[in-house]
Amino acid sequence: MSYKVIARKYRPQTFAEIVGQQHVTRTLANAIESNRVAHAYIFSGVRGVGKTTAARILAKALNCVNGPTAQPDGTCDSCREISAGTSLDVLEIDAASNRGIDQIRELREMVRYAPASSRYKVVILDEAHQLTDEASNALLKTLEEPPERVVFILATTRAEDLVETIKSRAQLFQFRSLTFQEISGQIEKIVKAENLKIDSGAVAVLARAAEGSLRDGLSLLEQAMAYAGDDISDAQVRELLGVVAESVLDDLVGAIAEQSSERALGLVHRLIADGQNLQHFCREAIRHFRNLLVARVCGADSELVAAPRDERPRLAEHAARFSEEDLTRFFNVLLETDDDLRRKPDPRLHLELGLLRLVNAQRLAPLEEILGDLRGDQRPAKSSQTPQGALPRATASAQSVSVSSSGAAAVRMAPSPETKLSVAPSTAPERPVSNVPVPASPPRIIARAAEDGASGLASAQLDAVKAMLQSSRLLSSFLEHATRCEIDAGEFRLFFHAENRTLTEMLPREAMERLRTAVQEVVGQPLRVCVKLDSGRAGMGRSSELRARFEEDPIVRAMLEKFGGQISRVKRPGEE
Repeated sequence: MSYKVIARKYRPQTFAEIVGQQHVTRTLANAIESNRVAHAYIFSGVRGVGKTTAARILAKALNCVNGPTAQPDGTCDSCREISAGTSLDVLEIDAASNRGIDQIRELREMVRYAPASSRYKVVILDEAHQLTDEASNALLKTLEEPPERVVFILATTRAEDLVETIKSRAQLFQFRSLTFQEISGQIEKIVKAENLKIDSGAVAVLARAAEGSLRDGLSLLEQAMAYAGDDISDAQVRELLGVVAESVLDDLVGAIAEQSSERALGLVHRLIADGQNLQHFCREAIRHFRNLLVARVCGADSELVAAPRDERPRLAEHAARFSEEDLTRFFNVLLETDDDLRRKPDPRLHLELGLLRLVNAQRLAPLEEILGDLRGDQRPAKSSQTPQGALPRATASAQSVSVSSSGAAAVRMAPSPETKLSVAPSTAPERPVSNVPVPASPPRIIARAAEDGASGLASAQLDAVKAMLQSSRLLSSFLEHATRCEIDAGEFRLFFHAENRTLTEMLPREAMERLRTAVQEVVGQPLRVCVKLDSGRAGMGRSSELRARFEEDPIVRAMLEKFGGQISRVKRPGEE
C-alpha cells in the first residue's frame, strides 16, 4: 500500500472525531436524526479546519446502509467508497479550476439523474467563491429547487465573496480557527499513535506555527519527522522552521527591562550573524509579548496563554516585570515594526529602531498620570461639571500634548463650552519642574513703564535688565519699546503695543535666551520671559478679565510650568 501523509491518515471519519467544530457537527447530527436535512449548505472558514472533511462525513451519514444516521459505521460499501473518493454519487468539484458557466451547466445536467447506488447524490463544491458571476447565476435555480435526493455543499474560505442570492438559498456554517491547545493536543495524540518522541517545546512551536489550521500543524509535524526522525527536539523544530530560541526572547525581555539599548542592538547583530529572518523574529516577539500581556491580565494559568505548561512559570516571571500599560505599548510597537519590515527596505534598520523604541517605551508617562500630578494627586483627571461662574478645570478636558521643533511642549485645551484656551511653546528652554502645587495666590508685581514713569519694583528690575544689556543694540532697542512689565507666576512678562507685533516676532532665539539669563541674574530666581501684545487697559474689556482668570488659575499655571509653555490667546467660540 502506498504511503499516506499524516493529514490523510488521521483524517476524521465521524462527526465526533472532528476537532473544535462542535457547533457545526451537533447541528448536522441533529438535522439528520430529525430528518431535517437541507438541500444546500455553505461551509466557511480558514484553511485546514475541517470543511471538506465535514462535507464527506455528511455524505456518508446520508448514504450509510444503516442511515441516514449521525454515526455512519464506516464499513459498508457506500462509506468505504466515499472515504476513498470513488463513489459515483458523491461529486467533489474544484470550483477554482471548474469555475465557468459551461462546467456548471454540465453539473446541472448530472444532478438531474437519480443516484446510481446511494440514497442521496451529494455535490461538494470546493473553493466555491471562485465561481464566475455567470456560473453563480446558472447555479441559482438549481440551488433553489434541486432535484429530489440531491444535496449541495459549498466549501469556501471567503464566504463574503459569494453572491448574496446563493447565500440566501443555503444554510451557512462558520468553521472557526482552532486554538493552540486543540492543535497541540491533536499533535500529541498523533505522536503517541506513531510511537514518536517529541519535546513539549517542539509541540508548542508546531502549534503556534499552524496559526489555527490543524492540517497545517500536521503537515509541519510530518516535515519535522522527516528532518529529525523518531526523536524530535525543540531545537530541531526551531531550526527547521527558522524560529528563534526562547533564550533569544528572554534576552529581548531583559534588554527592555534594563532599558539597555546596547543589548537590544547586539541582539539584532546576533540574529543577522546566525542567519535568522528578522521578520520571523519580530513575529515570534509579537507572539511572546502577547503571551506576557495575557499572563499579566488573566494569569499564567489561563487557557488564553499559547504556551505549554512548563513554560508558564517563566512567562509569569517576565510578565511581572512590566505593567499592563507597558506590555500593551510593547505589543503596539512590535506590530508597527512588523509592518515596517514587511513594507519597507533595510529590515535591519527598522528592527533596530523598533527595539530601541521598546527599550525607551517605559520612560514615557501616560498623559493621565501627568494630569493627575498637576492636580496634586495620583488619580487620572476626570471630567466633572463646573459650577456656574467658577473657572473650569483645564485638566478635565486636555486634548493633546505635543513637542514643538524647539523642544518645548505645546498643550491645547478646551476648559469650558464658553471659552477656548491655546497654550503655545515657550521660547525659554525646558527646566526641571517639581510637582509641588502652585499656591493659589502667588505674589504679583506689576509696573507700567509708560504710565508710572518707570517706578516700582518691577520697573526698577526692568531698568537693571536694560543696563545689563546695553552692549546689545538689538535687545536695548527691543526693551525700549516695552509699554509695561509684569512679574507673576514664575514669568517675567513684557508688554508691547499691537503695532509692534513684527518686532516681537523677529527676536532670535539666542537673543531671547540672553534676555532670560539677564532677568534671572537681576531677579535672583529662574523666570520665563514672555512677550505679549498690549492694546491698552481701556480696551481690554471682558477678554482681559477672562484671560486674567485663566492666568490666575493654579491648574493652568501648573500646566504651563510642567510643559514649559505660555498662554498665547484666550477666545470664545466663534471669535476669529
